[in-house]
Amino acid sequence: MEINFTVHGHSCDLALHPISEKTAHIINEYGSDVYAMKALEWWRKGKTATWGMRIDDVCHVQVTVDGDPIEFDTNLITADPLKIRRRMYLDSKAKYVCVLGFDNELCKFSWQWTTPGAFDPSKFEFMVHQWDRIMGETGYFILDEIRYDNTFANNHDWCDASGYSLVPPRIIDLDEVRRELSLGAPEHEGPPFPSPHVTAQTASE
Repeated sequence: MEINFTVHGHSCDLALHPISEKTAHIINEYGSDVYAMKALEWWRKGKTATWGMRIDDVCHVQVTVDGDPIEFDTNLITADPLKIRRRMYLDSKAKYVCVLGFDNELCKFSWQWTTPGAFDPSKFEFMVHQWDRIMGETGYFILDEIRYDNTFANNHDWCDASGYSLVPPRIIDLDEVRRELSLGAPEHEGPPFPSPHVTAQTASE
């Protein structure tokens, strides 16, 4: 049996970066012009990026089994999102983080599995980040990865990409987030979802 899961819509490449109070003032003053500043050219580098497909009103999902389209409840994708607060920054001395990147590149992502047995949609497992708090928008979901029957796809395909525009830099006051947590707000740390490329050494760290 061959399963194809295709999502066509807005892809995004967003990153969180700890910044100083001085840099926060610069960003507040210059807004999106900071993307052209040498000091911020690293926004796409590092290990804080979240790259995936936005699950929004523009998003179109198609699932096929052996080439035949089947009905699929797209609400399953966002039923159990990871509501992540970057613990590495909350436990540090960082006062601010800044969100940089884009979230409106039209693109198509697809995953393909070759697997035995009858098709069962309940075997899909979606890694979806919910960035409502980070982006200041209700229902901000980013589809990062999919597994079927505990297995990563045999093939991935990312294609048909077109242009994008960079989001206005968004600054988050970490002291404000820490105050929320001290008052009992849930931390929303999700369960681990290992990368298919993770090594044994990395997994044990």
